[in-house]
Amino acid sequence: LEVEAFGGATITVEKKDGGIQDGLVFVDEVQVTAADIEASNGIIHSISARPILPDCVTGSIVTELTSAPLSFQVLVDLASKAGLVDTLSNGSPLTLFAPNNLAFAKLDKHVLDFLNDDMDALVKVLTYHVVPTNLYLEEDGVVTTVESGELTITGTTAADDDDVDLEVNGIRIYETNLVGNGVVHRISTVLIPPDLVIPEPEPCSGFGCDFGFGGGFVCFSGSTTVDVQNKGQTKMSELQIGDNIAVDGQTYEPIYSFGHRAPSAKSDNFVEIKTTAGNNVQVSKEHLLFVEDGKTVAAGSIQKGDRLANDVIVQSVKSVSINDGLYAPFTPSGKYVVNGDILASSFISFDNDSQVNVGGINFSNQWMSHSFEFPHRVVCHYLGQCKNERYDADGLSEGWGNYPLAFITQVFGLGTVAKTLVFSTMIVVFAAFNIIETTFFAYPVVGFVAAIMAMAMMKKNKNKNIL
Repeated sequence: LEVEAFGGATITVEKKDGGIQDGLVFVDEVQVTAADIEASNGIIHSISARPILPDCVTGSIVTELTSAPLSFQVLVDLASKAGLVDTLSNGSPLTLFAPNNLAFAKLDKHVLDFLNDDMDALVKVLTYHVVPTNLYLEEDGVVTTVESGELTITGTTAADDDDVDLEVNGIRIYETNLVGNGVVHRISTVLIPPDLVIPEPEPCSGFGCDFGFGGGFVCFSGSTTVDVQNKGQTKMSELQIGDNIAVDGQTYEPIYSFGHRAPSAKSDNFVEIKTTAGNNVQVSKEHLLFVEDGKTVAAGSIQKGDRLANDVIVQSVKSVSINDGLYAPFTPSGKYVVNGDILASSFISFDNDSQVNVGGINFSNQWMSHSFEFPHRVVCHYLGQCKNERYDADGLSEGWGNYPLAFITQVFGLGTVAKTLVFSTMIVVFAAFNIIETTFFAYPVVGFVAAIMAMAMMKKNKNKNIL
């Protein structure tokens, strides 16, 4: 029996005769598990978890990935290098667990270099993400990949529980899309086959060897404290969006977002800085701290005897691991005071330096990052639209944290000429952002006066033209 669906597509209803399926009813080869369930406006026939796909579901896995270059360009480039694009485009049926750009940015640099240099290892890792069937995650269990490895699916039995994530090998699946030749499950961590032997990184010493972003986290530990207005010193782990925290002296500003909020996360990419005043702070090596001349430097570059802002002198610095969560609150000025007297930035350094050189001109990482944050600041601070902020599997703010981080990580990976062109464009845009913010948001009176003066000038010029 063929019937027309509401959207116009034709579906086939069939009752099987004979064999183990004798008497069972199927709709486009999907079994009806419960029939004739009466509802207030019709009848429901329950089917097994696999969806019925209309002909309008088109495109390929590669089409799906290339439609979101800010999310999957790295994966597409590596698949092309490994010669897998044609398979992912034309093979059917296939399921891909697709790591986004941030997933590759999180890999240690020597691991990513190894995959780029060793074609067999690259193919092994990529095919470990592919299952040779349409995998709709109907039930928990183990599935076999094209690489012949196994992936463990969990969380399907708690689909209605918001506190339980759908996961593959313990990695959260944050979005699923159906395409013409299969299924794409989006993830934010690269799955590494357990039998893949990755060479140890070459030994080296000095700041540049262990500072790179890959594998690092960009925030403070949960035990770090800030001064909350009318409340006093409060742990980062207890902060909420909207809390007013000290940013300098007696000035307080609201937290409008968390770039990173991961209560159960751990990291070995931290340093502990102790001061002669007896205070100390645990912070990721990339995070920017203010020093005596008003500049910002990466925490990983600070040494004993350095003088920080607020006349704070560093007594000792050592590498540490933390296990009490990772937090990075954002304030409108892009700074706040931690642990009593240490002035910290909301931002990080990507290139092991306090400045970015563009065409022979230096721009501070603080200015670049604060300007880059302008759209986020407008929506979340000035318009107050981020009260219910969500975070991805790594604790990064969804949309405002993970995508910009993936984008800027790619920019720093470009060649010299391409990077200069991108940064030159960004600086022009950032300058416009600063003018707009100062004129219309931070100091609206200035904008009003400027608008009146502009209108007066236009009227004056118009009168001159008439005369």
